[in-house]
Amino acid sequence: MGWRPADPGPDETLEKAVGEQPSSFLAGRAQRSGPGRDAWGLFVLSAGVLGYELLLMRVFSVLMWYHLASLAIALALLGLGTGGVLAGLWPGLRRDPWPARGAVAFGAGVLGFLGFLAAVRADPDLARTTLAPFHQPFYQPFAQAGAARPGWELAVRLAGLAVLAGLPFLGAGVSTAGVLARHGPGLHRAYAAVFLGSAAGAAGAPVVLAFVSAPAALGLSAAVGFSATALLGGRRLGRAGLALAVLAVFITTWAQATGGAEVPLARGQYQKDLLAVRWSPVGRVAAYLLPPGDRTRPFGLSRTYRGPVPAQVGLVVDDSGYTNLFEGSAARGNPDYFRANLVALAWHLRPGARSLLVGPGGGKDLWVALSFPRGRVHAVEINPQVVEMVQEVFGQFTGRPYAEPAVTLTVADARGVVARDPDRYDVIEASAVFGRLPPAAGAFSLSEDLLHTRESFRAYWDHLTARGILSVTLFAYENRALRLAALARDLLDRAGVARPADHVRVVADRGLANLLVSRAPFGPDDDRLRALVSRYRFRFLYPPPDGPTTLSRLLDGRSLERELARTEADLAPPTDDRPFFYYTLRPRDLLGGGSAGRDGFDNRGARILQAALAVVGGLTLLGLLVPPALAGKGPGPVAPAALVYAGLLGAGYMLLEIGVLKRFTLFLGHPVYAASATLCGFLLGSGLGAAWAARWTPSRSRLLAVLAAAVVLGLGMAVGVPRWVPAFPDWPTAVRWATAAGVVFPLAFALGIPFPAGVALLGPAAGSTLPWLWAVNGAASVLGSLAAVLVAMTWGYTATLLAGTAAYLVAAAWVPALGKGKIRCADR
Repeated sequence: MGWRPADPGPDETLEKAVGEQPSSFLAGRAQRSGPGRDAWGLFVLSAGVLGYELLLMRVFSVLMWYHLASLAIALALLGLGTGGVLAGLWPGLRRDPWPARGAVAFGAGVLGFLGFLAAVRADPDLARTTLAPFHQPFYQPFAQAGAARPGWELAVRLAGLAVLAGLPFLGAGVSTAGVLARHGPGLHRAYAAVFLGSAAGAAGAPVVLAFVSAPAALGLSAAVGFSATALLGGRRLGRAGLALAVLAVFITTWAQATGGAEVPLARGQYQKDLLAVRWSPVGRVAAYLLPPGDRTRPFGLSRTYRGPVPAQVGLVVDDSGYTNLFEGSAARGNPDYFRANLVALAWHLRPGARSLLVGPGGGKDLWVALSFPRGRVHAVEINPQVVEMVQEVFGQFTGRPYAEPAVTLTVADARGVVARDPDRYDVIEASAVFGRLPPAAGAFSLSEDLLHTRESFRAYWDHLTARGILSVTLFAYENRALRLAALARDLLDRAGVARPADHVRVVADRGLANLLVSRAPFGPDDDRLRALVSRYRFRFLYPPPDGPTTLSRLLDGRSLERELARTEADLAPPTDDRPFFYYTLRPRDLLGGGSAGRDGFDNRGARILQAALAVVGGLTLLGLLVPPALAGKGPGPVAPAALVYAGLLGAGYMLLEIGVLKRFTLFLGHPVYAASATLCGFLLGSGLGAAWAARWTPSRSRLLAVLAAAVVLGLGMAVGVPRWVPAFPDWPTAVRWATAAGVVFPLAFALGIPFPAGVALLGPAAGSTLPWLWAVNGAASVLGSLAAVLVAMTWGYTATLLAGTAAYLVAAAWVPALGKGKIRCADR
């Protein structure tokens, strides 16, 4: 039931209606309920919803490409918004027991998705049918024939997966909108409970993932949702909900103990019997048996090598970050195997080097460095689960290379370590390091890579000795080698090197390229390097053996900018503000159409992302427009200004949240910490802001002042924070976390006020209009989260923050149409 004054007359004031609470304000409500129970019910339900959202992102990180994992955010907002539309169309959904039934539907939907994962584990054909389009197309059974290209086939499969995963949010949306509508203009307490419960879910999900796998933890989210019925429903429904919660906990225990819902994928292969799996907020690390071809002829190993090959185990982070574990005794006894690798060129040129390894993973780079005598190695690995696999789970197999006397291990973000490290190195090596950041703990990942940016290359350069070499090895598909060359040229130009071409060499083996950038000119080393390339049958990409190439023009041309303008792809050096190394579509191509075949493998991900945006955008419009059309109902005469206002707030909030989260990734050293601090700061601050709004009497002038404060704070985040907050402080993690949350809090507090204050200004019409406002706000949040993807990839994170700030500025223009004079809040 929506907000209704008792026995309303044409001139009845809001103050009179408020004075008749609680007996006549919500006629027909069960006496067991009240604002307090409603608020606690929404708190519990919202915690479950946010937990499911974050767990879904973790699962999606394994099921599909990283940039599609953030689809979970859009699904959550879409489901919540559509639930609001349904509650607005059918007032009966706002009456008891429907809010409680919505919580039950949420829990049942989560268990349904958990059942889907169990079915995928049991049936490889189902895995191939439903998940093949989202995987790397190089590995069986998800080979080229099974990997769908962007188009209708992909859109249909993506829509099916989106509906299956998103249905739980629909039930939660009906429940949330129904409870909020009970309170009309006095929704502050219930609205605050949504934010505060979400903050609890954001804080709790990473903690749960430290002990429980993401698929199994889905059952806990369902249990939390079922538990909300004890507060939102009557005694009988509440008991049923608690019984279902116990069942969900039992299912979690089963899934965790047996692995019955474990995602059976490793680098696109169906692997029902994985050797070992470790889930954490950072990601899923899985070990599996390598196919024979992956062991005997890996890219980078010289074709002239005829000796024994160490036994190996494959290790994959989520489903894209790949590394190998090597049998330790064979690795120690066969240094020639590692010296014959393309990665070893820098050590051949600098024997006895003091080395810094960025992301050594399973240990190949480590064994390469140790195969040369008298060297010292500083290994920096960001993922503690990878180190655990190497040193503990498979420690007897690997011989624990990180414990070697010549090795110093640091488990941390390489960018922060390099920035704070006072040492200089003869070799800095980043060999096929997977710099793409997973959406861990809810991070809005767009497959960014902060290890291959203008700023990161300058940091590496500054930590080289006078004759030090920066060695970066990547698979050279499509434009990766070209972009590495552009980064090297940009680095040398900015460092004031007169002849950049004298400091760069690029050597390749099949699909792998090794970029070598030396502090000193290569002149004295060229004879040695040519001999190595000939001995191991590698080939030079630079200097080019057969005349000028695009790569050589980037390094030899008078102006890098001029050469970049001549290329069809966008090869401009990525920056920390726009760190999308792997995507080389120009803005006009990313926003428009294009041929998937011409775009290549890396940009195929961007095309699939476009399909995802189209699908979710279409589902959003369907959720908003089709139900009203079928019901022949609308939101009422106050709709235009209020709906535009609510939509601007939803879009602006998501743009700011995503932009701020990315702003603090480098500061906190890991996307897990950035997501945790930002989400908790945003949700807690917005919840307290909404609760505080109940203590003041809103007016148009006060609301405009709050929006002005939000605009100023948003501009501060976009422009001021990069100048005021150090990027890599040498502070404890807890201090950095608290600092980030503290910086976020004022903005979040201001953003929590405009929606409930604007609803209060609507007066008696607020109750019947509120579900529509909630729906439009949620739908705009969906589109805002999708817009953030395009804005960030096209113009960067600063532009994302500025776009969110602009949305709040425009929202201020609609405030005068929301109400006249001062309206007292109902929930004081």
